[in-house]
Amino acid sequence: MSVAYGKAVAIEGININVSKGEFVAVIGANGAGKTTTLNAVMGLVPAVSGTVLHNGQAIDGLPAERCVERGIVLVPESRDLFGPLSVQDNLRLGGYLHRHRYDGSSLERIYDLLPKLKERRNQEVKTLSGGEQQMVAIGRALMAKPQVILLDEPSIGLAPRIVE
Repeated sequence: MSVAYGKAVAIEGININVSKGEFVAVIGANGAGKTTTLNAVMGLVPAVSGTVLHNGQAIDGLPAERCVERGIVLVPESRDLFGPLSVQDNLRLGGYLHRHRYDGSSLERIYDLLPKLKERRNQEVKTLSGGEQQMVAIGRALMAKPQVILLDEPSIGLAPRIVE
């Protein structure tokens, strides 16, 4: 895949294969194109060439919400949370596409993984620490029951114990 912003080429000829159950890290200096790569996979920026395949089907060119429907979610570095809403409401938004199956067990699963969020479930997200906000962003992604999670700078602001 290649991505350009106007005449400036941001990514040229990147090829990444990820198998089920595999963790893959893209490492590089600031400005190397890591975020652009994730955004291109999610359809947030268009690729000028190449194809993104998921389960053998091309997904490049699909809007981000279609990627989420197909089981791919992005936790952006900026988190993109809804500050005035509670932790619980932000988490529920992550499960929006699965609302017809929503029974509360997904929330409990997130609270089991990230118990600090259960303590703060009624608190406005904008009042949380940076690490707690990152936990909400990751929990929100998990609420979508994804097959693939794209994490952009996932450990920013997290305590080492949570990173582990």
